[in-house]
Amino acid sequence: MGMAAPADCDGGTDQWVDARPFRAQLRYLMASGSLTVDDVAAVAGISAQVAERLLHGRDGRPLRRISPDTARRLIQISDQHVRALRRIQVPAAPARLQLRRLQRAGWEDPVIADRVRVTAPELAELADGAETCSLLLTVRLTAAARAEDSAHCRRRLALLPLNHAA
Repeated sequence: MGMAAPADCDGGTDQWVDARPFRAQLRYLMASGSLTVDDVAAVAGISAQVAERLLHGRDGRPLRRISPDTARRLIQISDQHVRALRRIQVPAAPARLQLRRLQRAGWEDPVIADRVRVTAPELAELADGAETCSLLLTVRLTAAARAEDSAHCRRRLALLPLNHAA
């Protein structure tokens, strides 16, 4: 995900677009699908941090501009799409893989269930080999695993010495 940042920075801020309509789109998608900001970010393929800043601003100031790529990704999602996330059943194997990644990272099942907003029995059913699950569950588990990966990377970087002697 760290590779996405340079694309946002090429050229000047003159290429960036007004954030207001996209903040409205983000809120609309969240309301339409009863989704969290992280859910919409995962579906749109944008970082949760960017979505959070778009929604809440930075240091108390609303975000004024966003990259054209972020704008494009948000506008491509329809309210029908987010409402269908709960209904659409997909093969459960990818969700199970993300669940196992979180478990290996030390997450307890009740914490995972709370994070992805499902009941413990639903999570157990997935772990025990369910054939299918909702697309929303796959999206949420994937987003949680990605967040864990980036937190893990930040923790490892924090352990690196501040100056490397040549």
